Amino acid sequence: MNENKNGYWIYSVVAIIFGIGLFGFFGWLIYSLIIKLATAPITNGVVIQSLITLIITVFIGGYFSKKLEHRNAKKIELYKIQTSISIKVIDLATIYFRHPKNEEIKDLLIAESCKVKLYFEDEVLLAINEFIKAVETEKENKYYIIVDKLQKNIR
Repeated sequence: MNENKNGYWIYSVVAIIFGIGLFGFFGWLIYSLIIKLATAPITNGVVIQSLITLIITVFIGGYFSKKLEHRNAKKIELYKIQTSISIKVIDLATIYFRHPKNEEIKDLLIAESCKVKLYFEDEVLLAINEFIKAVETEKENKYYIIVDKLQKNIR
């Protein structure tokens, strides 16, 4: 196990050094281009260097932009799914709280808890299970615990 951690540590150090070197090279290209444009006449070398800098800038910017856009789209979609599941669970829990003898609502709440297992932490699932198993006197407290735990995930 320690060998694996050392491998990741070494890989991380090498990746960070490579990344810093890449950004340093990119910075040097821009700095050198600015100095050449300010002091020397425009030559073929300066034009080629400016094109290389432009291409690198466009590709790096496009790559990071797409990566960021993809990550944000995934977060938004996950938020939408969690919101819809939360509303459904709260609706079913409210109906089950008002009518605890209704087995169909209990079965629907149990079925919805499978989605809760996929998209939420285990605390929420445990709160739902405790609510379903709770006796009549404890149901109100357990209901508000479910609402609070789901509310934390929505904010």
